[in-house]
Amino acid sequence: MASVKDPRRRPLRGLLYGLARAASWHRRKLAMVAAIAAVLTGISAAAPEGPAMITVVKAKSQLSGGTVLSTSDLVLGKVVAADAPEGALTDPNVLVGKTLAAPVAEDQMMTLLTAAAAPAAVPVGHVIAPLRLADAALAALLRPGDVVDVVAVDVEAKQAAVVAANVRVVTVPAVPGDRASPGPDGALVLVDVEGQTATTLAQAAASATLSIIWR
Repeated sequence: MASVKDPRRRPLRGLLYGLARAASWHRRKLAMVAAIAAVLTGISAAAPEGPAMITVVKAKSQLSGGTVLSTSDLVLGKVVAADAPEGALTDPNVLVGKTLAAPVAEDQMMTLLTAAAAPAAVPVGHVIAPLRLADAALAALLRPGDVVDVVAVDVEAKQAAVVAANVRVVTVPAVPGDRASPGPDGALVLVDVEGQTATTLAQAAASATLSIIWR
């Protein structure tokens, strides 16, 4: 006698078949997503890393020589580590209260060589004044704390005279390249002098060549 199939099993069998197909489709979809993720991960791993970066102290704006630095003059910025000069500072507080040894450009990276002595090292009534010496090799021999006489030389008149005595050298700003190499503008030195002496030096520099004599 032929068995009679229960018609109620057909919908159940169809449901199970549908669930199996859905599960298979989701497995294929998940496998595809995993494959794409693996490819993207491989591409990311193969891509070269960017250059190493470092955060350094920069001048927020253009500053003139002799400026006493404050936090408002300085800003932190990221640069490529290979582009940072030797001794580049990462803490602006190191420079706060110090005096610029020479003018700096906006966004220039700062080092201790860009600053001179603290204002407290300059006596009352004195200023830090720039002194442009004609002989760069002579300037290279100067050291902070040296005491010199400044001599103005008039080449045409063949005359020389001391225009400032007992002048204390504050710093000799470092410049790119060989500082001892002569240049058309000579070499810059920062000195500690009285206000009137600073004016005298500026006037002498406009009409004569300046040199120094050690004491």
